Amino acid sequence: MRKKSGILFFLLLLTGAGLLAQNEKSFTARAPATIEAGQQFQYVIEGNAKGEVRLPDLEPFMLVAGPFSSFSSHSQWQNGKMTMHTVVSYTYVLTTNEEGSHVIPPATVKAGRKSLKTNEVRVVCTAATAPSSAGGSSSPQAQQGSSTQKAEPASASAGQEVFLRVEPARRELYVGEQFVSELRIYTRVNTRPASNSGEVPYEGFYKKALDPESSAQRRDINGQQYVTQAIQRHILIPQKTGELKIEPFESEWLIQKRVQRRGSQSLFDDFFSDPFFDGYQDVPVSLSTRPLQIKVKALPTGAPDGFTGGVGNFTMQASLSKQELDLNDALSLKIVIRGEGNLPLLGEPKVNMPLDHDIYDVARKINTSTSGNRISGSVTFEYPIVVRHAGNFRIPPISFSWFDPVSGKYKTTETDEFTFTVKKGKGEENGGGVYVPGLSQEAVDNIATDIRDISRKAPALRPISYTLMGQPWYAPAYLLVFVLALLSTVLLRKVARRNADLKLVRNRKASRIAGQRLKLAAQHMKANNPEGFFEEIGKAIWGYVSDKLALETSRLSRDLVLEEFRKHKLSDDLLRAFTDVLDESEFSRFAPASERSEMSELYKRAATLIDNLENQL
Repeated sequence: MRKKSGILFFLLLLTGAGLLAQNEKSFTARAPATIEAGQQFQYVIEGNAKGEVRLPDLEPFMLVAGPFSSFSSHSQWQNGKMTMHTVVSYTYVLTTNEEGSHVIPPATVKAGRKSLKTNEVRVVCTAATAPSSAGGSSSPQAQQGSSTQKAEPASASAGQEVFLRVEPARRELYVGEQFVSELRIYTRVNTRPASNSGEVPYEGFYKKALDPESSAQRRDINGQQYVTQAIQRHILIPQKTGELKIEPFESEWLIQKRVQRRGSQSLFDDFFSDPFFDGYQDVPVSLSTRPLQIKVKALPTGAPDGFTGGVGNFTMQASLSKQELDLNDALSLKIVIRGEGNLPLLGEPKVNMPLDHDIYDVARKINTSTSGNRISGSVTFEYPIVVRHAGNFRIPPISFSWFDPVSGKYKTTETDEFTFTVKKGKGEENGGGVYVPGLSQEAVDNIATDIRDISRKAPALRPISYTLMGQPWYAPAYLLVFVLALLSTVLLRKVARRNADLKLVRNRKASRIAGQRLKLAAQHMKANNPEGFFEEIGKAIWGYVSDKLALETSRLSRDLVLEEFRKHKLSDDLLRAFTDVLDESEFSRFAPASERSEMSELYKRAATLIDNLENQL
């Protein structure tokens, strides 16, 4: 016992001597001397002690991600004394679009009771040689644009770490007038969606989805800086007047919270319990937007006769497929309306057709795009006509009217008059078939053959006493149908009872879902993406345990899982394999890039662990 105490005392003396040898604390900052506009680069603060970094004003630079911490130390004997060397670095990812020479002022690092300053760093930003491709993570923290917007009106959500908000471009407009509405997330912490929660419920609106923003922005709300990104964007067209309400939209998200590392009950507990060694845990949160009111005004009275509901700015063209044709031939009148507005909601123009012919249902074809955040394009109306009488015929000018919300007035355009001549031809002599574009051959009446000949074949007759129930096969068939219906009812009830037990359903599907996660991890491994690989390995194990043991995500922790494993009397080797795989996946996720052989080995161990748990739970 005395020998062990002496060894311990000697080690403490060596550690104290090493610490005294490096009592001079210092920190330096570094960054690339030259970057291109829009290029992301690393701003690194490095020192020989742990500390709390306070960044200076980074304008015109923007913070994209960070800080990412790293720690290393080594010791050496020199002149009979042990010297310990410690290197701590804090890495930030910055970017800017403003060309010129910029200076990052000294940062402040609070190390113990002292506040130390780094050196200033000068960075020269040159013009971009080529547009940079958008890639990587889709979260707002991973991508940020170059624009920084000024303060907005105070919001009840301001002050929160993360919140959702629906932001319509217009709050008052005419019925049928289009505008853009965005669902934006504002956050001051690392955030990512937990699941696909659908889209904002825009009741009473026609909606057309737009691509979400590919980059994030920084906005100042009540003096606090937020990273914001539009995660849903729609073009909306109100379809009725009055106060239209946009109901609240709920969505599940995960935010990263710092989790303190538990001590190991060793001599170095005080050292490793420092916040520097804390980890992060995804915490689920439910976010909801506030309800909004959109005031939709009715269109002015006195709409022209040719008005069919169009709101926007349009032009019209019309054409007739033929000017001369034979009796019983077909022709079509085509009307094309082009422009910008509520094209998908347009009604067909009113056409006064000659009553001497057959007019069929109007064919409608919509061709629109959403360039410039506006619905534009064309709508084509085709009127099929089959002529039934010879002579000269006319179609009066066609009028089309719409409402222009910019000028607040109705506008009208009109085509010329159309004429066509029908000659007596083969159709009158033999009643040949007629083809109409857009219709099947059977849809057109054939005047020469519309009266069928009398059938000369006698129908199949049965005795009056014949009944279905009197047949010898009726009773067995009826009994068979009854038995099948009874079996189906029993099986359906059994399946319904099994599916009603959510814990049992999660337990049954745990292995299959974990296998899907492992397949994703294998894909990341083939693509040489270590970060995605280790993240999917962790999700596979945690998700399997949560489903198999019916544990809520919010209560999930390593101690709770180990306690549940012991209740199920799992072996110590299996518990040790569980903690080893978790430790390696979590450590490797934030460590330097791993070799593919290491990832392959961890993949096999994770798959074996899940198989063993499935056999014993």
